[in-house]
Amino acid sequence: MTELLRDSKDKQVSFRWPMALDQRLDALVDRAEAAGERTTRREVLAALIANADLAGAELGELIRGLRRARVGDVVLDADPKDNVVTLLNYRPGPR
Repeated sequence: MTELLRDSKDKQVSFRWPMALDQRLDALVDRAEAAGERTTRREVLAALIANADLAGAELGELIRGLRRARVGDVVLDADPKDNVVTLLNYRPGPR
């Protein structure tokens, strides 16, 4: 219980998700770095998960909202007046 999370045993995870969410994660990393943090996609995602303490009903609301979300709702810093969202397509591997 006293072991630091960053030092605990890890598990490789692999899943597919929309490119817009991937781009949003990159934007969150950029925001953290602009605020002076040296971080990674893994660390940002882990921080969000580790700090989410939602009741089942709250989580259900978020899930239903995700299911209704449009690409423009997810991409950070997109101009709402634009009718087209440009998604960046990266090759696999570290960025």
